[in-house]
Amino acid sequence: MQTKDPLSKLLLDATEADRALIASALNERVGIDASSGRIVLLPGYAAMKARQKVLAVLLAAKAAHLLGLRDGEPIAMQDIVATSGLPRGTVAPKLKELRETHLVGQASDRSYYVPNAVLQRVAQELQ
Repeated sequence: MQTKDPLSKLLLDATEADRALIASALNERVGIDASSGRIVLLPGYAAMKARQKVLAVLLAAKAAHLLGLRDGEPIAMQDIVATSGLPRGTVAPKLKELRETHLVGQASDRSYYVPNAVLQRVAQELQ
């Protein structure tokens, strides 16, 4: 009689789980233009708080990268400002706060991204 390793129940395809989580978190809030990879704000975006809007833009940049529509995942602060519709004076402190709580990482070129390890927490913030 062959026994199955009980730990095998923990195995999953992390890439697919991450994609489903990102899609669920952004659904009806943010879209991605299929031809350009540009982040498109949808009607549900307007009801979000500033912190959530910044996270949504960062998560959308991750999604566009995963879809092969962006060269990299990190996005510069000025691009977050331009995409989010929020003033720089709102975005900068939110990014600092998100970095301090480890929900957002910062690349060497000072651009920002959502680390894979915190996708669950970010998705919860967007709910």
